[in-house]
Amino acid sequence: METELTLRIAASDVARMREHPLLASLPEASHREHELTDTYYDTPALDLWRAGLALRVRRDGDAWIQTVRTASAGSPTLHERGEWESSLDGPQPNPAELARQVKPQRLRDVLRSPAITGQLQPVFTSTTQRTTWEISLGGQLVECALDSGSIDANGHSVDVGELALELKRGSPTRLFELALALHRDIPLEVAIENKAARGYALLQAGAPAPVKASKVRLKRTMRMEDALLSIGLSCIAQIEANVPGVLVQSVESLHQMRVGLRRLRALFDMVRDIAPLPAELKEGLDWLSGELGATRDWDVLAETTLPAIHAIHTQALQAAAKERARTLHKAMLPTLHAPRYTQLMLQLKGWLRGRQWRPASGLAKDDPLAKAALDGLVPLVRKAQKRLRKRIEALDEQDAPARHKVRIAAKKARYAAEFFRDLLPAKEVKAYVKSLSALQDRLGHLNDLAVAARLLPVLENSGHAHDASFARGYVSGASDASSAGLRAALIARLKVI
Repeated sequence: METELTLRIAASDVARMREHPLLASLPEASHREHELTDTYYDTPALDLWRAGLALRVRRDGDAWIQTVRTASAGSPTLHERGEWESSLDGPQPNPAELARQVKPQRLRDVLRSPAITGQLQPVFTSTTQRTTWEISLGGQLVECALDSGSIDANGHSVDVGELALELKRGSPTRLFELALALHRDIPLEVAIENKAARGYALLQAGAPAPVKASKVRLKRTMRMEDALLSIGLSCIAQIEANVPGVLVQSVESLHQMRVGLRRLRALFDMVRDIAPLPAELKEGLDWLSGELGATRDWDVLAETTLPAIHAIHTQALQAAAKERARTLHKAMLPTLHAPRYTQLMLQLKGWLRGRQWRPASGLAKDDPLAKAALDGLVPLVRKAQKRLRKRIEALDEQDAPARHKVRIAAKKARYAAEFFRDLLPAKEVKAYVKSLSALQDRLGHLNDLAVAARLLPVLENSGHAHDASFARGYVSGASDASSAGLRAALIARLKVI
């Protein structure tokens, strides 16, 4: 199983990276130059890619090598893939030869299927100038590959500038330490898509699909810190997987990226007493949340709240709100290209992968993180339940900030149950999550109305005085009506595990 961290680098910085002191100081024998031509094969319907496979034939000098890779098993930031390769006599692939090495039966069947192998054809090529170094870091061995070139498909082309750090021996933590050291001098960005994904993107029209949270897979034999690592990586995977969609200003991709960020912050809040997050990382998450939040508020106003007002025509208001949202989407894009964003993602992954909550002496036997996950999660789930009930019972129904606090508590309680779903009674968890979802829906509607009340004066003062004033009165009345009897309704809906 390959473990590789891939980062993008601007074409103008490739030469600087080759001369970076960390690389230029290495012995001459530790680096090599290659001219690589990769041709990716698939059927006209892209059946291999749809099955989660990428098949390429690489020409490296006089050698021909075929490789098949699976999709990443973890976060897009740290690629962990199944990879199998074999030599060839020429440029034509031989999937049956690769199938002999592949263990998963489903993948073997795909590579041996006559319906697929009989239709294989070149679909795109990647031409790369590669410089590689082998770096020894205190007993750890990392291969560093710097690529510059292009990917070409159907008359379209995209430049390639990548820095790949592949772990040959040791801990993944060192990959992040090395990446951060390089990033301090030369700006890098997290590479969400590998060359195969970028090539296929040239073949397929349309914006990337939004990515919802995947189910966290936990085992009863896990310790609590293992569960923390798995959940944290799942949250980061959702954040990163939605970046391509956010960069093309997809409203739903932004929403799902924020969901991933909320899940991650909820996790760290949940375990703050047993695995406190460093202040620098907490500040970074707060910064990113603030950068994404304002844009989403205008999206909701334009797409959800205003269309629900039927007493007047709101098309002009919707258009004005959408224009505000588009402006904010564009203004937000530099955030995802900013050095601070790359640094935050690398530091978060390094903190999790390196289990940096551990003291230098390691975990004591009675440390909560050393407990079985099933034992460690119970107090966390109960604490989230207790906090939610307490806030509901103390709720002033007309107090929007207080309602928002209840909503946040409900989300955290739901995330806690969803994180540990595999370890809890299935029937009880399903009923509990369903009750929290219904509770969130009602509170979410009220929050949308409160946000609208805050944003509508902006439209009222920019040429839409009459319609915005009416809409503001409408949402105020709707909020009052929806708040009536809220506390009793929430208590009645709330279940426990």
